[in-house]
Amino acid sequence: MININANFIFVFLILWILVFALSKLFFNPLRKIMKERSDRIQKNSEGFQKSMEAFEQTAAEIEKRVKAAEAQSLQVKERFEQEASKEKERMIAEISAEYRAQVKKAKKQIESQTESLKKELSLEAERLAKRIERKLLQ
Repeated sequence: MININANFIFVFLILWILVFALSKLFFNPLRKIMKERSDRIQKNSEGFQKSMEAFEQTAAEIEKRVKAAEAQSLQVKERFEQEASKEKERMIAEISAEYRAQVKKAKKQIESQTESLKKELSLEAERLAKRIERKLLQ
């Protein structure tokens, strides 16, 4: 049979006092530090996750704005090209009208000069005919 003597009870009491003392002085503070550390890690992880979500949202918003700006710049470019095309057509029409007016003016001037030269030629022809007639009659 088991004989329980006073040494066994004394060792058992010392062991429990030691476990209690170590729990109070070492294990409980260590558990507390580890729990605080775990809580901080969890908190930092949540903060990181929120930051990543905010970053992704901001990146998506920036990308959306860039695409909108590209679309807007294409519209502005197209509008400028259309305006330039219209301006080109207007200038061509204006130059064509001016060219036609100058051609008409030149034609009128040529016709006027032609008429005046015909009259001069006619008068000169009459004078020449009269001279020839006088010479022939003399």
